[in-house]
Amino acid sequence: MLQSGTFLLGESGNPTRMDDLTFAEAKTGSKPKLERLRAFLDNVVQEMRELGAMLVFGSAIAACSQVFVPREVILDLGRGVISSIVAMMVLAAVVSICSTVDSFFALSFASTFTTSSLLAFLVFGPTIDIKGIGLMLSIFRPRIIIYLFALTAQLTFLLALCHSYFF
Repeated sequence: MLQSGTFLLGESGNPTRMDDLTFAEAKTGSKPKLERLRAFLDNVVQEMRELGAMLVFGSAIAACSQVFVPREVILDLGRGVISSIVAMMVLAAVVSICSTVDSFFALSFASTFTTSSLLAFLVFGPTIDIKGIGLMLSIFRPRIIIYLFALTAQLTFLLALCHSYFF
């Protein structure tokens, strides 16, 4: 697994480790500024490719749900405190786009659903993320992951319910 800030995009398009020598070069300026700028721009482009596709995909799903699902169904789900929290948690589990894109996706439901249900979506969504499940399966047994998701779902629901009644 890559840790944030420890790798850069290399010349072949693969990540290269930033060791002490690279940091020393960056501090002393022994690398030309143009080469450092190029490495920076290469990494920006790589991140935009990865996250941009997810952003477009999440926006498309949000737009389709707003257009193809009848407005009355969405309004009925969004009115009730419990039904709105459950609906957004189920939506977070079904969609499971990417934790970076979830906020844009939830924004399309801001006028319809309660603040607590949006909070439940933003908290529960990243735990059900498909990429996260893949990483967890490489470390934990599937049974532990099911328990983890059940516990997270229960706590998210209860805390969102408390938020809706007390705040």
